[in-house]
Amino acid sequence: MDHRRLGAALAPIFALTGFSALTLQVVWQRVISLHSGVALSSFVTVVAAFLGGIGIGSLIGGRLADRLGATRSLVAFAVANVGIGIFAWFSIALFYDTYRELAAQLDHPAASFGFNMAVLSVPTILMGLSLSLVARAVTTRIEHAGALIGRMYSINTIGAAAGAAVAGWYLLGTHGFENSVRIAGTLNLVAAALITLVWSKVRVPGTATTEQAMAAPAMVPDHEVDAAEALPSGRRVPAWAWFVLYGITGMVALAYEQLFFRLIDAEMRSNSYSFAHVLTLYLVLFGLGAAIGSRFVRRATDPRAWFLWIQFAVAITASLALIVLVQILPNIGLGGPLRKYFGGEGYNGGFGTDLDLKAWAKLAVVYLVVPLGIMGAPVLLMGAAFPFIQAVIARDVETLGRRTGTLMFTNTCGNVIGTLVSGFVLVDLFGTAGTYRLLTAALAVVGLGALLLQPRGRRRTLAGVTAAAVLGGTLAASPSNHRLWSFLHGTDDDRFTVAEDHSCATALKYDDEDGGAYLHINGSGQNGHPFDDFHVLIGTLPPLLRAQPKNALAIGFGAGSTTYAMLQDRRLENVTTVELCGGAYTLGDHLGAEGRADFVRMNEDPRYTAKVGDGRKHLLVDDRRQDVITVDTLRPTSAFSGSLYSREFYQLLDRRLTDEGIVAQWIPTIRTLNTISSVFPYITMFRVDSYNNGALFVMASRSPLPFDRPTLLDRFGKTAPESYTPEQRTRIEQFLRDAPAICVRNGTTARGIPHKHMNHDLRPRDEYFLNNNDAPDLATACR
Repeated sequence: MDHRRLGAALAPIFALTGFSALTLQVVWQRVISLHSGVALSSFVTVVAAFLGGIGIGSLIGGRLADRLGATRSLVAFAVANVGIGIFAWFSIALFYDTYRELAAQLDHPAASFGFNMAVLSVPTILMGLSLSLVARAVTTRIEHAGALIGRMYSINTIGAAAGAAVAGWYLLGTHGFENSVRIAGTLNLVAAALITLVWSKVRVPGTATTEQAMAAPAMVPDHEVDAAEALPSGRRVPAWAWFVLYGITGMVALAYEQLFFRLIDAEMRSNSYSFAHVLTLYLVLFGLGAAIGSRFVRRATDPRAWFLWIQFAVAITASLALIVLVQILPNIGLGGPLRKYFGGEGYNGGFGTDLDLKAWAKLAVVYLVVPLGIMGAPVLLMGAAFPFIQAVIARDVETLGRRTGTLMFTNTCGNVIGTLVSGFVLVDLFGTAGTYRLLTAALAVVGLGALLLQPRGRRRTLAGVTAAAVLGGTLAASPSNHRLWSFLHGTDDDRFTVAEDHSCATALKYDDEDGGAYLHINGSGQNGHPFDDFHVLIGTLPPLLRAQPKNALAIGFGAGSTTYAMLQDRRLENVTTVELCGGAYTLGDHLGAEGRADFVRMNEDPRYTAKVGDGRKHLLVDDRRQDVITVDTLRPTSAFSGSLYSREFYQLLDRRLTDEGIVAQWIPTIRTLNTISSVFPYITMFRVDSYNNGALFVMASRSPLPFDRPTLLDRFGKTAPESYTPEQRTRIEQFLRDAPAICVRNGTTARGIPHKHMNHDLRPRDEYFLNNNDAPDLATACR
């Protein structure tokens, strides 16, 4: 079997392993987040550990491939897939059950990273072996290396894109997390069997093996190596410099990737399907870019110059996309439609039903046209650069595995550094727009290194002047961070404030008509000030039900209404809030500086403690008992919302409550009510008609909830007169006096609820609403 037939036979298998790898990554990352949290510090430790394992695997795989040779590299590739498949089958017990037991000891990011690295090292190192082993197996002539390996890399990436799509849109929502990883693991075992079959064909007696075909492997003559590595001055560029350079471009690429995802997430007003969709588009673009680059690399007289100019083009096209979206489109007749869309909620709450042609067109614009406009050109170019750098570092077949592995290792190290630096430093310092400009300048300067490969003269001078002018014009035209985010919120610059940090872009939109300041997080509307009755009641009512409440915890700060309401009960001695988006506190301080008395009063209250972090993670590591816990949750269709609506989450809340403790939460779906009713024996639910056309909230406890209305009115009457406006105080008193309880359970937990009518950590059905659109029955939870 020659290298072309071998490559063709391995291509679908390599795509299958890419499919499995992304499915596993998506599920593992999600499962780990249940206990490590979804704050960026936790998220980055998972990504860094995953990439770190792949980088180490690439380094090992390169040396292993050169030692084993072509045909035995196929055997190693098969064995690696067996290992991944077996690990996947038992991985959920490790990532979920073991992590839950150790969560309290893994509070520090370094400890979390160490654990993630330890548990992810086996499968990720095995995944990292793949490209070097496949490269060694299919390459017989070194001049084919760039094109062949680039093509295989493209195929693997396209397979990964399919894995992200199928996992995100179908597997996770339909089969749950545990079944999804087992499906992926089974695919690895199938891949191993197919690789073994291919290997047996390579070893058929009477046919030349790949080893024999390379008995006299082609090499680049020494004088050609010298010429390829030399500058016009005659000085050589050491080989290690290209490995380091690819690490630097990998660092910038991952930083760009974070920015792309942040912008598109805000543009989509994302739901639980958005991340997988954006990841699919990214991988498709990267894979297509690698395929395109593979077709052109053999025609390039100097792949080094091509690689560097491509980096320059990545930088310029990334920033130009932002300029076109924010600065140009609104001035060519699209300002009205764009403002109308960005002023709304997009698809945060789902896609609706009975979509007509116009609705489908809008969905296509939001989910395809705009994301492709933001990242299409730069990501295609990132992928296209790979075959060229592969051609630069390839010198002979005998060292091909080692060089390929080292190349992927340095790039992956750059990926990790880029993730950390961009996530923890650059966005906090410069915001999204400022980080865009910094990355554009840095990568463009790297790309301008191509000028050093040209002989001095008028042509080089002209190219340099032109490139510098393009770079300078692009940087000058880039929007400011304030302008970028006000555009993405569909409002005027002077009626808008943003507090962006590494976790969220938190913003206030001001309404001239009612004087309100409305909170938005990553583009999606939350609540605002003046505080609405619904959120005030969630914070007010639970402590009123108890004679001597002392400690209260708010999971989520939002606009501050629930925390503020709890603080008005002077019997509470401590009120702690844990908010993922630290910018919410910054905006609260801003509103206080504006003279809004509610925030002044809250910020000056010595009983109040504000913490930044993941609320569920806080509950795992802080075992203090609370008399009241309020949960200001995401929409149930939002990504990662399932971790705040699951049965296991409510069991965790139960462990953190005192014997008479109460939890209060918005009830957006019947599944939510079913789930909380399966944990707490006492529940009482109310409807607030004045908010969002009638919103429901529930109070739940393991002890009876005595709703003695005169007592509640008396306790509420002792709050300070200035705590609420006279109008709002009157409405709350009327609610306490007259509001009927809609759903009550007195002493028994709901039994016999089908699993499909509840949410679980490993099966968050409400979050994956397209896969679980059957409406459960209310009667089981309510009596």
